Amino acid sequence: MTPITTEDALARALDGILNNRLVLIAGAGLSMAAPSNLPSAAKIAADAKIEYDARYGGIKPPLPVGIEDQAELFFQAKELGVYLREFVDQDVFAAQHNAGHTAVADLLLSHGLQAAVTTNVDILIETAGQSLMGQVFTGIEGTAVAAAPGGTAPMLKIHGCWLQERENTVWARGQLTEPPIQQRIATSATWLQNALLDKDLLIVGYSTDWDYLNQVIAQTLGAVAPASVLVVDPSLTGDFEAKAPDLAALAGRAEKGSHHLQASGADFLDALRLAFSKAFIRRAIAKGVAEFSAIAGHAPAAASQEPPDLDNDSLWRIRRDLLGCKPNRPARQPMPHDEPAIGLTLLQLREAGGDADGPYWRIGGRTVRVIRAAGGFLHALEGEYRWDMPPISAPDLVVAVGAEDLHLPADLVRRPDGSIARGAGPGWMTRAAFEGTL
Repeated sequence: MTPITTEDALARALDGILNNRLVLIAGAGLSMAAPSNLPSAAKIAADAKIEYDARYGGIKPPLPVGIEDQAELFFQAKELGVYLREFVDQDVFAAQHNAGHTAVADLLLSHGLQAAVTTNVDILIETAGQSLMGQVFTGIEGTAVAAAPGGTAPMLKIHGCWLQERENTVWARGQLTEPPIQQRIATSATWLQNALLDKDLLIVGYSTDWDYLNQVIAQTLGAVAPASVLVVDPSLTGDFEAKAPDLAALAGRAEKGSHHLQASGADFLDALRLAFSKAFIRRAIAKGVAEFSAIAGHAPAAASQEPPDLDNDSLWRIRRDLLGCKPNRPARQPMPHDEPAIGLTLLQLREAGGDADGPYWRIGGRTVRVIRAAGGFLHALEGEYRWDMPPISAPDLVVAVGAEDLHLPADLVRRPDGSIARGAGPGWMTRAAFEGTL
């Protein structure tokens, strides 16, 4: 593998997204990053040993030190479920998701990633997806992820899931050659051969702490030949190749080469999500350049055509607005609609002196939210969005690009308890009316 800079690594990964070729493999290291800080295999094994030896000291031999030996002991006794229920903390994989999890969830929901494979049994990526108002589609074997709904980017949980068939999550080497794990590995290998065909593979979070589990990756990826491989890992390139020979061999089969970035996987994914959002917004703005130039008689300034320098959450909210996502709906597209009106509106706003203010825009002493509302009616939209913008955090004005004003009062919206929602909210305006104020 060839060492690579952060800038080049981000450019390669973003190119994979924009060309519908990027697939992710995420290991245990992703969930060990702050603030998740999930425990290592050694910590789980140490806690299990303390509890076991305290229960059976002097009655049974001490529990082995390593997690693989512990699990194998119980598996051979047909009591792996007992080990997982009695000696592994039931909340051990519950934690706050980190920025890397959020990035993976967003890129899966938006179909920036074509698919993902994780060795983690936790549900932190799924939890992150729900915080983005979407449900990440997951499966624990190949036939399940192959049945994902059309347009969905699935995630294969190759070691199982702590919430799905907990007793059939992979902990012991003996499980790999017996049902149902043996069959799951076979179907996963078949699916991966197709899912990774001519794809760019991004590998993050590899951890030798769960070394025996990494054998599943070796078995399922044994026949895969991706187009390119990018490994993001804090180790030196030579050290990574030594500790992960199977993944190094996979990288060696990449037709277009393999690269290694010495960095945190969670940090890289967060930066990749930022680059993806900026590219999305830049493309949306670009669709309005020709119309702006025709109206104004000159091209917009280069700075007006660039996305604002904001945090990931603000850019994600802008992406949702530019797609026209309704309240409590996720961003589900990797690119903006092929419509110039949104881009034209943003260009006119920025050329008139507007600046980004979080997910909104500030111009002339007021905050403005711009949303895509093609085919909508202003009064109906005002009702739909009322609970999405509580008065304390609402903008002064919402510009509904593509909506028609029938000059009707806003639709009444009922609270969950059935009462009518009333009170102050932002003003609503069509694009044409807003253009007049500029």
